[in-house]
Amino acid sequence: MHRRAALEASKRRDGRRPRQSEAEEDDEEEDDRRRRREERKRLKKEKARQKELESASIPLYLPEFISVSNLADVIGVRPAQFVQQMEDMGFEGVTYSHVLDAETAGLVAAEYNFEPIFETAEDEDLAAAPEPEDKSILPSRPPVVTIMGHVDHGKTTILDWLRNSSVAASEHGGITQHIGAFSVAMPSGKTITFLDTPGHAAFLDMRRRGADVTDIVVLVIAADDSVKPQTIEAIKHATEARVPIIVAISKIDKENINLEKVKQDLSIHGVHVEDYGGDVQAIGVSGKTGQGMLELEEAIVTLSEVLDHRAEVDGKAEGWVIEGTTKSYGRVATVLIRRGTLRPGDIIVAGTTWARVRTLRNEAGVAISEATPGMPVEVDGWREQPSAGTELLEAVDEQQAKDVVDYRLEKTETQKLGQDTVAINEARREVLERRRQEESEGIETAGSVQETSGPKPVHFVIKADVGGSAEAVLNSVTAIGNNEVFANVLRSEVGPISEFDIEHAASANGHIVSFNMPIDPAMSRMAEVRGVKIMDHNVIYKLIDDVKAILSEQLPPSVSHRVTGEAEIGQVFEITLKGREKTAIAGCKVRNGIISKARKVRVIRGQETIFDGSINSLKNVKKDVTEMRKDTECGIGFEGWTSFAVGDHVQCYEEIYEKRYL
Repeated sequence: MHRRAALEASKRRDGRRPRQSEAEEDDEEEDDRRRRREERKRLKKEKARQKELESASIPLYLPEFISVSNLADVIGVRPAQFVQQMEDMGFEGVTYSHVLDAETAGLVAAEYNFEPIFETAEDEDLAAAPEPEDKSILPSRPPVVTIMGHVDHGKTTILDWLRNSSVAASEHGGITQHIGAFSVAMPSGKTITFLDTPGHAAFLDMRRRGADVTDIVVLVIAADDSVKPQTIEAIKHATEARVPIIVAISKIDKENINLEKVKQDLSIHGVHVEDYGGDVQAIGVSGKTGQGMLELEEAIVTLSEVLDHRAEVDGKAEGWVIEGTTKSYGRVATVLIRRGTLRPGDIIVAGTTWARVRTLRNEAGVAISEATPGMPVEVDGWREQPSAGTELLEAVDEQQAKDVVDYRLEKTETQKLGQDTVAINEARREVLERRRQEESEGIETAGSVQETSGPKPVHFVIKADVGGSAEAVLNSVTAIGNNEVFANVLRSEVGPISEFDIEHAASANGHIVSFNMPIDPAMSRMAEVRGVKIMDHNVIYKLIDDVKAILSEQLPPSVSHRVTGEAEIGQVFEITLKGREKTAIAGCKVRNGIISKARKVRVIRGQETIFDGSINSLKNVKKDVTEMRKDTECGIGFEGWTSFAVGDHVQCYEEIYEKRYL
């Protein structure tokens, strides 16, 4: 009875247990579903937050220059991975030490969802005011006419006639050395401003500036010489600046001239004169006799009236620095006013220098109260020497002028750093390549010093009377040289030779070029004591010849060989020397010239030279001799060499050293 009751109780317990387990499992599944739903919600929120972060770019302040490894740290990417990704972007040969400028670093940072922020200070710079839309209401200004053409084609003579003065007489060698600007009142009552640009090839940059600031170009071509290389350059500069041209065919007073050939040559180079269906006026002139000069003047005046040049007189002054030089009363610059009016006391900026205008002088050296558009004027009061061709702008006050100059100097320094960065990256790349190459070849280079190969520099310090001349001399001097020697200009400045110039040249074992400047006797003595050569010149092509001569001194001489005697080995003898040593002697017959013991000797077998050295023994029978002539027989012993054979040819020769020139 008890056993049956226990069995039933057991059955009842066993029946209840599975039902309780199923309920628990249902609860657990519900908990799992709830947890999964919460996890999905959490992940969804996380993704949305990530998306928001990605959509909002993170600001990143970048310096002017940053290395690849530092940029990787800032962005938060491993350097190795960062370099790989940069290569994927198209940057070839990038290394950890590679230096990037701010702009390039910004482009890379933008790929990683950063917003690059650069420090800009453009508002610190001065800029020309925008051109007015309607110029017809503005007052008219004198046209600026540039006289251009080949050297010796008569430009200065034409200007002499126009202004009744003699520039050619005061110029060295009859060649215009720097830009002159002056206003000429024509008989018609019209005032014209003339720019006289030099014709010599060395003044290419100055002539280009002349075309850029001018309204009309008078192209002077000699009737007896026609179109020349510098004529073509002048045409190119005028057409690039979109300046109208008037052709003045000079020297028509000469005999055997061909005006038609000049016009035909011009049409070949894109200048079509009226006689050939074009719109360019061509006028025959003579600066000496005055023939055609009135017609030329009328052509300039007529064209300027058609072009109708106008500029506002009020407002801040703007213009161009035509030339800069140093005079007894300080640094001065010839300035051409473009718009506005310049007066004494105004603050002006040109390039990286500024001035409070002390005085204004016209081309005659007379002080004037103001300079209006189209008027050339000499300005003094500059803090530093302004460079020819720089834009002149008026500042509000001294503080603004100083800030602008500081900003421009900083900008120039940054650009220079950028150039240096390229050089640094290139040098680092080369070092890395060299290391890889040495590792692959197993070359141990620790402690080894390699001599630099390449052309040898000869150093120069250039001092000139004006900025344009200094630039022209710099361009001419640096163009001289070859793959063995070249001219390296340490400094190029305006002003007389100073003690610092001499010390600088002496420390570099260089020379000083003084162009068109008086030399202080004390400086000459100091240069002599320090062993520095001063090259004093006022005509540029003579200076070029002098520099070539100095560079030529550094060229190794050319060595040529002149055969002075020939012999043929007919027999080989063996003789005993002191100490029972034996040696071979070549028994020879002299075929040509003289075999001399003092000369160098070479032995030729077939087409190959098998010995090149000297004779240590020359005998006739048993007697020592110094030389043997044609058709005689002798025994020859060679210095440290006995591998000759019957049939070899012996040549005595002398080395001729000839000086080489560039």
